[in-house]
Amino acid sequence: MAIEISLGAEEELQVVDQQSFELATHDFERGRRDFPDQGGSSSRELHKAVVELQTPICRSPDEIVASIEKMREIIRKRAQAQRQCVLSAGLHPFSDWKQQETHGDQVQFQHYARLIDEYADIMRSLVSYGFHVHLGLPEGVKKIAIFNSLRNCLAPVFAISLSSPFFEKRDTGVQSWRHSILDRLPRMGTPDIWQSEEAYFEHIQVLRKVGTLEAQHGMWEDLRLHHVYGTLEVRICDATASLEHIWLICALLQCECHTLVEEYYKDCLPRPLSRACLEENKWRIRRRGLAAQLVDWELGAPISLRHYFDRWLERLRPAAEELGLYARLVLQVKTLFEEGVSADIQRGIFKQKKNYHALVEHLIQATEAPVKSKPHH
Repeated sequence: MAIEISLGAEEELQVVDQQSFELATHDFERGRRDFPDQGGSSSRELHKAVVELQTPICRSPDEIVASIEKMREIIRKRAQAQRQCVLSAGLHPFSDWKQQETHGDQVQFQHYARLIDEYADIMRSLVSYGFHVHLGLPEGVKKIAIFNSLRNCLAPVFAISLSSPFFEKRDTGVQSWRHSILDRLPRMGTPDIWQSEEAYFEHIQVLRKVGTLEAQHGMWEDLRLHHVYGTLEVRICDATASLEHIWLICALLQCECHTLVEEYYKDCLPRPLSRACLEENKWRIRRRGLAAQLVDWELGAPISLRHYFDRWLERLRPAAEELGLYARLVLQVKTLFEEGVSADIQRGIFKQKKNYHALVEHLIQATEAPVKSKPHH
C-alpha cells in the first residue's frame, strides 16, 4: 500500500527599510492589493514588520520550494513598492523590539489585542520569525502515535534552520536566540507524550473553557496536532533564507513520517523519548549548532550531530528511495556540514565586516537567491 505524506509550509518574512535596514512598518493590505498572491497565500502577523507566506498542500519538497520562491518574489515586489526589502532569518540582528508597531487595534484585530492584553511585553517583544511544516497523514493512522515518535527528531531538524545568533547588536553566543524569546511564553517548547488524540484535544478544550485559549486556537509548542487542519505541524524551526535548507527540512520530515507510518502498520514505532531528554538535545543544538554532541539516550553516551545524520539517513533510506529523494538528501546533508547553517555564515560575515548592516544585506541577498538544485524530471 502506497503511503502518501502531504506537505505544507508557512514562512514568516522580515520587512526592513531599504536605506536603514531597520525593521519597517509594512502596509499589508496595500501590498496584497497591488501584487496579489500567486502560487501560495499571505497574511499579516501581530507585528507590522512581518509578512507570513503559506504554500498550498504539496506532494513533495520541490513543490514547497517552488511555492516559497514564487511567494517570496511577490512579497519582495510589495516591499520594493514601499521602499522596503524582505529577508528570512529567525531574528533581526539589531532592531529594537520596542520600536515595532503592532496590529493591536481592539476592533479590527481582536485576536492580536487579546494576545497583547494577556502576555503584555512578552508578546510585544516577540518580534521573531519561524518556518513551520505541516505533515498530512494517511486516513486511519492514529496521529498521536506518529506525533509521539516524531518528537524524537525535532532538534536535528531544527539544527538545519539555525539563523538567529545576533540580537539587538549583540552576538548572543547561541545559534538560535529566537527560542530564548519564545520560551518566555507558556505552552512552548517540546510537547509531552500524549496517550490519545482525545486526551490531547480534551486538554485544549479545558484551556479554552478556562479562558487560556481562544476558540479555534491551539498550543504553540515545537510540534502540535493542528486543531483545524488535522496535520502534524512542526514549529521548531527558525526562518531561514536558504531554499536548499528548506528543501532538506521538508524532505527529512516527509521521509521520517513515511517511515513512522510504515512502523505504525508493523506495530514497531520507536519509543518516544521524554520531554526532559529531548529538551537536553535541543539545548545542545541551540548552543553548538552543527558542532553539537547529542546524547544517545539508548546508550547513555554522546554522539556527534554528523554521526546522528548518517544513522538517520540509513534509517530513512527505504522511504527516501521510494520517494526519489535519497541521492539528493545525502548530497544536501554533506553540503550542510561543509558550508554551515545561516548562523555560522552570519558569524563569518560579521567577523570579516564588523558591521550589522552588511549582515542584513547578506540576508536580503540570500533570501533573493534562487534554489541552486532544480528537481530532476
